[in-house]
Amino acid sequence: MTNSRNRTTSTTSMDLTSTAIMLATCVFFLFGLATLTGSLPLATLGAAGLAAAMFAATRMMGLHRP
Repeated sequence: MTNSRNRTTSTTSMDLTSTAIMLATCVFFLFGLATLTGSLPLATLGAAGLAAAMFAATRMMGLHRP
């Protein structure tokens, strides 16, 4: 039988502070871009692109692990 403390977790976790900062940045970017361009679909795409880039950067740098 396998000891439970030797098992690796299957889910990755980020700390709550980093997640909140990333979310606040994307929301701020969304509202700013919507105000500047006057286009909500363009702002949504821009904010989604920013979120994807931030997520990929944290995964590449290994910041998603505790």
